[in-house]
Amino acid sequence: MNKKYFYNISALVVLSIFMLVNLSSVSNAEILKNLDCNPQAIKSPIQKGLAIVGELSGFDPCNSSVELFRPNTTDNPPIVIVAHGGGGKRDAQNITREFQKLGFGTLIFDAYEMNGIPLGRIGNASRQMMILKTTHAAYEWILKRSDFNTSAIYFYGISNGASVVINIAGMVDKNHVKGIISEAPTPTGIGYPNEISIPIQIIFGELDDLGAQAGKKRWEIKDLCRISVSFDFAPQGTSEDCNYKTADKIKRSISTIDWTKSVTRTQNSFIDVIFIEDMAHGGFTKELNVGTRDFGRGPIGWSEGGTTQSRNKMLDVINKFIKKL
Repeated sequence: MNKKYFYNISALVVLSIFMLVNLSSVSNAEILKNLDCNPQAIKSPIQKGLAIVGELSGFDPCNSSVELFRPNTTDNPPIVIVAHGGGGKRDAQNITREFQKLGFGTLIFDAYEMNGIPLGRIGNASRQMMILKTTHAAYEWILKRSDFNTSAIYFYGISNGASVVINIAGMVDKNHVKGIISEAPTPTGIGYPNEISIPIQIIFGELDDLGAQAGKKRWEIKDLCRISVSFDFAPQGTSEDCNYKTADKIKRSISTIDWTKSVTRTQNSFIDVIFIEDMAHGGFTKELNVGTRDFGRGPIGWSEGGTTQSRNKMLDVINKFIKKL
């Protein structure tokens, strides 16, 4: 079997003296080597319009996008598996470094690259399908490793990845997964599960209107069912009767907020929803920018980023969530 010597220094690059100080513990990370490759997990789907068709890839740790980080502070550290958003792995690079500073191992990768699909215009459903398939396979790979605490696995997802990790909450074992952190999810795509068994922290910026109609916020989005897909790999959920095959032309999806009220919680799971001031979509992706976009059907919200204060607040929310699990 092929081996890959892995050392990605990019996760440790710092841009200022301030960051050098904060990342001092990160720079002491153990270098992970000799990862077993899994080339048979890589498939060759193709893009047709906004859809990705064909068998989707699982997880190959030797894919060039994979960054596996392990701090040397404990024998078996907890780990956060990171699910990126529509913009690919770059969406989640900054927040991944924050988890590293907190003493977590991290696993981040690019599901588009894993599937051989270039970043471009792709429908939400296809984005989420690729991310879910690869992320779940990455989880199964981590379960086999003895150098992480496989009883303390967490998932973080942003945007489309946030919708993915909510679905993950209906697919994984509570004996391994402690909690799910979902930043700015959307019901548009593969929908949400009918039942969860893992605690979820959902985080929205108060200014997040990305993809929402004028005057609405992201947590209020109710898109037409005809742009959603029922994905067999995902748990049964809202897309069962809200997808392009089964719904009428005017039926709309459930909003994220309404879903949190309707979902069945099992095994002591719960959902917290937090709104953070001075933050829009993807608090760690860029500086706060409030605006709109028009793709030919009228303006929609397109506010992104956050302030330093909002990012600190978000980290505080995450810390409190993790500590109470």
